Amino acid sequence: MLYSSRILESLLCLKSSHTSLNIRRFKSGTSSRRWIDRQSSDPYTKKSIVDGYRSRAAYKLLEMNQKYKIFRKSTSNIVDLGFAPGAWTQVALASASQLEEKPKILGVDLIDCAPPKGSHFIQGDIFSRKTHQDIDEFFGGDGVDVVLSDMMSNSTGHGELDHFASMDICEGVVMLADRLLRVNGTLVMKYFSGSQDGELRNKIKAQFCKVYTTKPKACRQALREMYIVALGKKSTQRDFSASR
Repeated sequence: MLYSSRILESLLCLKSSHTSLNIRRFKSGTSSRRWIDRQSSDPYTKKSIVDGYRSRAAYKLLEMNQKYKIFRKSTSNIVDLGFAPGAWTQVALASASQLEEKPKILGVDLIDCAPPKGSHFIQGDIFSRKTHQDIDEFFGGDGVDVVLSDMMSNSTGHGELDHFASMDICEGVVMLADRLLRVNGTLVMKYFSGSQDGELRNKIKAQFCKVYTTKPKACRQALREMYIVALGKKSTQRDFSASR
């Protein structure tokens, strides 16, 4: 059973906040210094600065797109959930230059963040009905071809609780994707591996023709960070053809 946000908050006795429904955690000075040292020596972080990407996360999506062809010639509408700082939207924009028509790209995040030129942004919580409506209105009720989610809660230091937090976020993403994606649409979503992986994959397999799990090279191997790439949405909750 996937945990609802209310159940999760009750378990943790903490309040969710920040960009990806993050759980507030205060790091010690020592752990903060370790994080800074790791970032400064990380090859993908260095490469992202040289290549002009807002974060190293860009290389995860670049690798997945090369392997699974996420952005296709017919792709016209893309939504990037947990958008900040915008590296995945940068990748989507770069891929858009090779598409038949320039797609509409929308970033969504709890924190305000300026979108890269050529994309758009709304500030909101994906668990909010208003945010769902705002996304729908942006695309004119036309649906989307690709849903991207690089959202992840801050680490609590407890692996299973981190996993439950991730499953909670994934539940919200899957619900939104089910409502927004057109037939043959694509979902790319990060999750934190744990005991409920199988249930999550089975839920997604019921909605998509092909479902892959992958760990891009840019992921830190010490983390249980994984990605699901789901291709070929089988059906939609609504008929988008009338608005196209």
